[in-house]
Amino acid sequence: MNTAVSHEPARLHPAADTVFRLIGVALQIAATLALAHTLTIGDTGLFFQGFVVTIAGATFMRAKFDLYISRHIVGRLERETGLSTADVLQVLGRRFMTRCCIICAVLLVIAADLDVTSQYLKPYLQTFVPFVIALPLAGYATMISSAMRAANRWLQSLACTAYAMNSAVLLAVLLAPQPTLQLFSWTFLVGSALGAALAYGFARQQFGKPGQTADHCARQKAWKAINRSIHDDAAIGLANTALTWGPLCLLVVLAPSSEMALYAISTRTAQLLIYVMPAIAHLVAPRHDRELELLGGRHGRAALRLSLGGLAIPSIIVAVALVASARWSLAQYGEAYEAGFAVYLVLILAEGFGATIRPLFRYRAANWDATIARQTLYAASATAIVICLAGVAIQPALAAAVAFLAGQIVAAAMGLRALQRPEATSMSSTR
Repeated sequence: MNTAVSHEPARLHPAADTVFRLIGVALQIAATLALAHTLTIGDTGLFFQGFVVTIAGATFMRAKFDLYISRHIVGRLERETGLSTADVLQVLGRRFMTRCCIICAVLLVIAADLDVTSQYLKPYLQTFVPFVIALPLAGYATMISSAMRAANRWLQSLACTAYAMNSAVLLAVLLAPQPTLQLFSWTFLVGSALGAALAYGFARQQFGKPGQTADHCARQKAWKAINRSIHDDAAIGLANTALTWGPLCLLVVLAPSSEMALYAISTRTAQLLIYVMPAIAHLVAPRHDRELELLGGRHGRAALRLSLGGLAIPSIIVAVALVASARWSLAQYGEAYEAGFAVYLVLILAEGFGATIRPLFRYRAANWDATIARQTLYAASATAIVICLAGVAIQPALAAAVAFLAGQIVAAAMGLRALQRPEATSMSSTR
């Protein structure tokens, strides 16, 4: 079997990286302000309910594919399989897109039938049909975004999701001084199309063009092993997705739309940490980057310790700044959003903690053990869902935020506990 050759483009210069991150911060803040100031809190919640259903639905559909793709990239399995990452993305992407298109077509037929038989649903259908049409496009964009995160290309990952969507929202505001919920729904479709186009370009740039690097028999043998691995680890992929999206799906189903608005506006503001933290890390811990380069990209415990240490201080710095300005930040969105103060604080902690422990999950993906992954993600996702169910009737948005944080803490605790095993057998999952 021939060995696939990886396609590794040069990284952005730190100054250029910082500039693009600042642009991302500006887009994120401007789009969030536009939504909060233009729509009522109820309509804002409806928009984000459609957003969550579309993105979460696509993520659950490809959960087992995402898990394998992450392992293939982080664990450098192209050497073992003889299949390049571009080949794997092409085949699994086609499978996923076929499923998306079938489900999208079925939902559109149902919507058309309801539009005729249930006229009172027409306003809701006009709002949510664009989200249905966007399913394949948003699904592809987020699939490539996940692959980019696995390849440690976080800026490109954000560009084909958050950058594209935020730009589309701002475009709607520029074109219509008082955009409606329905217009923002179609804006989501435009943003999804833009994100899919960017994702395709980034995938080609990062992973190269698909090409048959092995003979037919070798490819068949490799895909047989890959399909078996995908099937065996499917439940792990679903648990991994439930850890992130489970509480939000419960919030959509069990809480009023205003609670989704509080959560969405808070989390979008807390996510500024994701943009800013890497730039701060370059300033306060440049030594860690140099030492990681000396390790040659290996995913051993020495690299893990360096990565965790290099991210902890920058995450704390940004989190403290966000907490200190929390009341002022929420006040910019309007009086209705000041009620989300506690939600915002919890989500700042969740984003900061998640950004800090990310190297642990990369280490687990590179040093894979399905048993440890299963135990870790089953426990973490169950914790998140149970906590959300317990509190959703009392404080829905806060319950979802606490559930998200608790799930990450459980996953990190169990992942760190597994480090007590010998390094040759210590592993878990990717997030």
